[in-house]
Amino acid sequence: MKIAIVIDSSTGIKNTSDYKDLYLAPLMITKENGEQIADDEKFTQEEFYKLYDAEMLKTSQTVPGDMMKLWDELLKDYDQVLCLLLSKGLSGQYSTCKMLAKSDEYIGKVYVADTNGVSIVLKRQLLKALNLVNEGKNASDILEVIEQENQNFNVYIIPKKLDQLVRGGRISKAAAGLAKLLKITPILKYDGTIDKESKTRTFRKAIDNAIDLLKKHHPDVHEIDVAYSRCGDDTLKMVKDSIIKNNYKIGLFDEIPNTITCHTGEETFAIGVWKKVKKGD
Repeated sequence: MKIAIVIDSSTGIKNTSDYKDLYLAPLMITKENGEQIADDEKFTQEEFYKLYDAEMLKTSQTVPGDMMKLWDELLKDYDQVLCLLLSKGLSGQYSTCKMLAKSDEYIGKVYVADTNGVSIVLKRQLLKALNLVNEGKNASDILEVIEQENQNFNVYIIPKKLDQLVRGGRISKAAAGLAKLLKITPILKYDGTIDKESKTRTFRKAIDNAIDLLKKHHPDVHEIDVAYSRCGDDTLKMVKDSIIKNNYKIGLFDEIPNTITCHTGEETFAIGVWKKVKKGD
């Protein structure tokens, strides 16, 4: 059985040619004048941050017609299509595609997984799915594995700047002003949605505290994945050093996808682990 995997740009992967049978359905970035830009391989990081610096950006789902057109093209050459898309807690992308896949022409052919994922979480899920394809699993079996394990991660988000979170309504202006005055950095928890976990003084302490939380909850895990938006080399080094000094190996070390940076802002870090699953669980 021949299986194609479709991702959106919330994985952070744009050059799908690096992976076998992988295809991109880009999310959209909307400028202040309403113009939409596909967040695909043609839209570079340099272009994104130039635009990000100039105006307030919004994001939206893959155009449904474009998604179905991609499915139709893939089904000419593949038996099944498996979609690994942005978490339903962050976007309507999953719900829209799940509904589209219920059409008669796609039943038994197009599978849309409930990933709860984004960025480094979604990339880990993709790597697992690719391995399962190589093992000969079909799309239905892979979907079942992904959905069974879609809570098996623990990720904390640490924003050094709060501007974008204020604009998106996740933090009030008053709270952000007080945090800046007192040099308070929030630690946010990601579990498919974003919520407050705790707060501390200074960004450095927030990183250390997040690592301590991971160590406390998952003492048997020794590898941390990291995602980050634009920041200085010194900040990158500080985060890496903090992880290594706590006896962790760094796994994935990727940039936060553009469509997520639009909401979390620059100088934001996400660090997390995957829980060890015991045999028989």
